Amino acid sequence: MRKTFFAMLITLSAIGFQGFSQQVYFNGKANADSIVVGQPFDYQLTLTIPKDFYVEWQQYGDTLSKTIEVIKAGEVETTPINNSSVLMTQHLTLTSFDTGYVYVPEISVTYAESIRDSIRRTLRTDEHELYVSTVAVDTTQAFKPIKDVMRQGITAKEILPWAGIAIALVGIAFLTYYLSRKNKNKAVVKGEKPKPTIPAIITAREKLAEVKTSEAWKTANVKEYYTSITGIAREYLEGQFDIDAVEMTSDEIIDSVKALNISEHTLDKFRDTLVTADFVKFAKANPTVEQNERAFIDINDFVEDTFVFFQEEEKRKAEEEKNSRKAEKVELNNQENTEGTK
Repeated sequence: MRKTFFAMLITLSAIGFQGFSQQVYFNGKANADSIVVGQPFDYQLTLTIPKDFYVEWQQYGDTLSKTIEVIKAGEVETTPINNSSVLMTQHLTLTSFDTGYVYVPEISVTYAESIRDSIRRTLRTDEHELYVSTVAVDTTQAFKPIKDVMRQGITAKEILPWAGIAIALVGIAFLTYYLSRKNKNKAVVKGEKPKPTIPAIITAREKLAEVKTSEAWKTANVKEYYTSITGIAREYLEGQFDIDAVEMTSDEIIDSVKALNISEHTLDKFRDTLVTADFVKFAKANPTVEQNERAFIDINDFVEDTFVFFQEEEKRKAEEEKNSRKAEKVELNNQENTEGTK
């Protein structure tokens, strides 16, 4: 009886050790918890698995989600751990052009005990939270003027004949392909990704810096000066807050800005500048140089104050979204626990 007991104990120990040695671990880890918009970061995938197992890695396109873009997917590297297991590693270079809290989604890997094994198992990483901030600009430093586009050595006249030949060849090739494939499945043409646009705050700061450097408020052409500084504010509102200010009257702009719930002090200074500009443009008013300079300062303060307000609102929305996601996870876990107890 004792011998039988010890034999069973040894057998169970061997089975337990074998099951432990066959354990598989999959993990994803980023080298940063926060980045500046557009900044690349490294996301490392590691898989610990028996060396004879069959593994299928996930294939990546240009994006992992609506907010996470794939710049580069590295090759999978395999390193032996011991006689029975290996460590498989893959590096992804990712980025995001959204701001606030974004999430690297779950990434999966499929494996089986052999390539002939019909049973496939899937492991997934956890979501990774990442905070994306806007580009920091030091407003205490002097802004450099916008440079003109540099001309290249080759002119359009030189390129035109070759471009015409290339277009003709491409057209012939496309027509031949289309005629040969018209009865088969249509090819899916992937559109070119749009390039990121320059943030409205950056453009506004650069243009206001040019006005400040040139001291344009001292100009004799007062109408052109007020058209310039109010135009900067209108373009900024359109780009930053999606307000069609370029086509609006001063009163319509003030009503739209009121809806943003910014401070009354900021709104009053902006309203005074718009009123002065209207008097100059339509009533031929002639303010003093000091009034002109004050108008520039008010426009500059309006841009900076509303941008701070915009950042605070974006952060508040991101926090609310984060808390909502956490609440949804807690509720889902509670539901799963409830169902499990049943």
